Amino acid sequence: MIRERIQPDIRAKSNYLASFRFINIDFGKKPPQIKSWKTHADPEKKQIMLDLDISYNADIKVDAGFTEKTPIAGIKSIKLEGILRVILAPLMEDSPIFGALTVYFPHRPVLELQWTGFAHLLNIPGLQTLSERELVNQIGQIIVAPQHFSHPLAARFDLAKLQFLEPWNALRIRVIEAKNLVAKEILTKSSNPYVVICGGGTTAKTRVIHKNLNPKWNETFEILYSDLPDQEIEFNLMSDKGVKINQQLGSCRIRIKEVPERGFIDKWIDLENVKSGQLHIKVTRLRLLSDPTQLEEVKSLFLYAGCRGNTLECFVGASNFFLVFQVLKVNEQSRPKRDNEIASAVLYTYIEKGRGLPVLQMKKDNLKALAVVQVGVEDNVKKFGSRINNGEAEWKKRFQFLIRNPLNEELKLKVHNEHNKPIGSITVRLSRLLAASEMTLQDWLPLESTEQNSEIRVKLQLRILTPDVGAPSPQGKTKAQYIKPRTKVKKH
Repeated sequence: MIRERIQPDIRAKSNYLASFRFINIDFGKKPPQIKSWKTHADPEKKQIMLDLDISYNADIKVDAGFTEKTPIAGIKSIKLEGILRVILAPLMEDSPIFGALTVYFPHRPVLELQWTGFAHLLNIPGLQTLSERELVNQIGQIIVAPQHFSHPLAARFDLAKLQFLEPWNALRIRVIEAKNLVAKEILTKSSNPYVVICGGGTTAKTRVIHKNLNPKWNETFEILYSDLPDQEIEFNLMSDKGVKINQQLGSCRIRIKEVPERGFIDKWIDLENVKSGQLHIKVTRLRLLSDPTQLEEVKSLFLYAGCRGNTLECFVGASNFFLVFQVLKVNEQSRPKRDNEIASAVLYTYIEKGRGLPVLQMKKDNLKALAVVQVGVEDNVKKFGSRINNGEAEWKKRFQFLIRNPLNEELKLKVHNEHNKPIGSITVRLSRLLAASEMTLQDWLPLESTEQNSEIRVKLQLRILTPDVGAPSPQGKTKAQYIKPRTKVKKH
C-alpha cells in the first residue's frame, strides 16, 4: 500500500520529488498490543464499532531515496499509542455478515519516530522550513479522522455505499473574540494572537491581531465533515513571533455532536493548559440543497434578509439560479464587516479515471510514468497522482471545494506527468451544473490540448449551503453560554 498509494502522491508533490521512492519497508514481526477495548452497537445505522486502546513500540526499517540503492533518510523505530476505531458496516443477512471494515483514529494518537538521515531529508526543496515536530504532525494527520481506510469484506461490496465516504455535512464557524489571554511578549506585556481551526480534515486560521490580550476577530469559516462518529473541531490560539517559532496561548475543542441537529451553539470556552484565557465561538449547522423545491422549508431564512411579499411567494417555483442569488444576498447581509466572503455552495468532485492518455515516460528512470491530476477552483488547488499511466490511468479520488459564487466560478482540471510536462486540461463553468438535473454532471470530458482523443471521467455535484431551519434568530442576537474545559487546566 505504501508504494502503490503513498509513493505516487509524494512524487506528484513537486518536480524535486519526481524520482522519490521507498527502498526498504520492513515493520518487523512485533504486533501492536491491545490494552483494552470497548464495543458499541448502532442498530439504526446497521454497524458495530470497536474502540481498541493500542500500543505499538517497535524497531522498523523504512528507507527512502532517489535511486534504487542509495537511501538518504529513513525511520528506524516507531511509537504509536491511542484509540483505534474499527467499524464493521453495513450489517448484512448473508456471510460474512458485514459489508466492509473501516479503521481510523478518532483523535490524534501519540506518534514518535526515530529518524536516520533527517538532516538530509530537510535538504530537499520544499521541506527546508519543516521542523521534525511539524513533519511528524503532518504524517499523523494521514491516520486521523476524517481520514480512514475501508476494505470490503463481502465479495463485490461497493465501498461507495458507505455513509461516511463523503462529507455530506457542513458547519459554519464564527470565531468571535477572546479575552484574558496570557502575555507572551515580556516587554509589551501583551501577545499577538490568532486562532488555528482544525476540523473535518481542513485547517484554517484567523488574521493576527497585534499587541492585544482581548482580541476581536469576528471571522467566519466553513468546514465539511463526514458521518464518522466522534469528530471534533479544535481551536488552537497562538501568538505570532514573526520569524521565530510561534508560541501557544492555549487550546479548546468541541465535539461536532454538541451542535444541535437544527440549530447552533454560541459559547465562551476556557482555554486548556494555560493560566487564563477564553474563546468565544458560534457554530451553526448548514443544509446542502440540490432541489429548489426544498426552498419552501427554509423561507424563514430569507425573511430576515428583507425578501417579503411577492418575492417570497415565488420561491416554491424558483430556479436554481434564483436560489443562488438569494443565498448570496443573505450571506452578504449577514457577513460582519472585515469578514471574509461566506461560502454559498459546495462542489463535490470525483475524478474517476482516464482513457487514451499519452504516456510521457522519462528516460533513464525505472519508475513507471505517472499521470498527475491538478484540480482547483479559484486559488484552492489540489494535486494528486495515479499509480501508473499506461494510457488508462485510474485515480478514484474525491475532493470538495467551498464555493463563494457558483455563478461566475470555474473548475479547472489539468493533467501532467511527474515532471510537470502537460498532457491536457479541462475547464467546467459551475453555472453549467446549476442547469443540470439535481445539479449533477457525470460524464467523460475531453481533454483539451492533446493530439489524441483523451478523456477523463468525472462526477461533479453542486450543493447550495443554507443555515438549517431554526438556526439563526430573526434579530441575529443570542446569549453566549460559558463552557468549562473537559480537563483540568494546568497552571504553570
